[in-house]
Amino acid sequence: MQSKNQQPKNLNAQLVDTLGLRIVNGHYKEGEQLPVESELCVEFGVSRSIMREATKILSAKGLLASRPRIGTLVRERMHWNLLDTQVLAWITESMQPEAYLDMMFEARLAIEPRSSAIAAEKATKEDIRRIKQAYIDMAAATDLSESLEPDIRFHQAIMDATHNDIIQYMGHTLHSTLAISIQLTSWHPDNHLASLPKHEAIYKAIAARDPQAALEATRTLLIDSRKDFDYKKRLPTTGKKAKAAPKARKARATKRKIKSVT
Repeated sequence: MQSKNQQPKNLNAQLVDTLGLRIVNGHYKEGEQLPVESELCVEFGVSRSIMREATKILSAKGLLASRPRIGTLVRERMHWNLLDTQVLAWITESMQPEAYLDMMFEARLAIEPRSSAIAAEKATKEDIRRIKQAYIDMAAATDLSESLEPDIRFHQAIMDATHNDIIQYMGHTLHSTLAISIQLTSWHPDNHLASLPKHEAIYKAIAARDPQAALEATRTLLIDSRKDFDYKKRLPTTGKKAKAAPKARKARATKRKIKSVT
């Protein structure tokens, strides 16, 4: 599964990216020795200093370890820093969409419902304003691409409203992977409209200081999103457009009812 490339990278960053992805996808096996430095320098056309800097960065991320008289070893997955945004991006890129969603939904179901409940207890007026504004911006979006940024902002605002440093950090770390998760589950152009009432239920529960309702509304959103992806897989290619039409009509009707919040 490929992630979007961002800015052009310098030689060292490119090397770190290539080696990191090779480790994560199993090209270099866990517990095995990395090819010797001179071979890697020839393969990638870089100097020893650049190669050493790259392996130093990967060691700091938990992927490599140097051993005297042995060389540089690929560490076992349990030692990788999975909260490092780059390591997480490599894992995302190396996985098939279904396997990626399994991983993400397990993580999101473990974190986000409880985060919403905590936010319902601890959110300030400013926190609630930010959650509401993100929801309003989602409702104003005309398509998936426009709704993606406020959708991510909505979920991040909830995690920030917990006022828990670890939850906030995890939310920011999962930012890029959350975008991929939303894109994969929003398979129809009007899916973002169909999800609006579920986001509204989360916002209203937090604003009403109702932790249990916030928890349950978040679980409903996540579980239904995964069901949408599973439904998409079962659709025959020729039948997707026809079967999606009723959902699209319902979604457009939903948007007309959003006025009460905005």
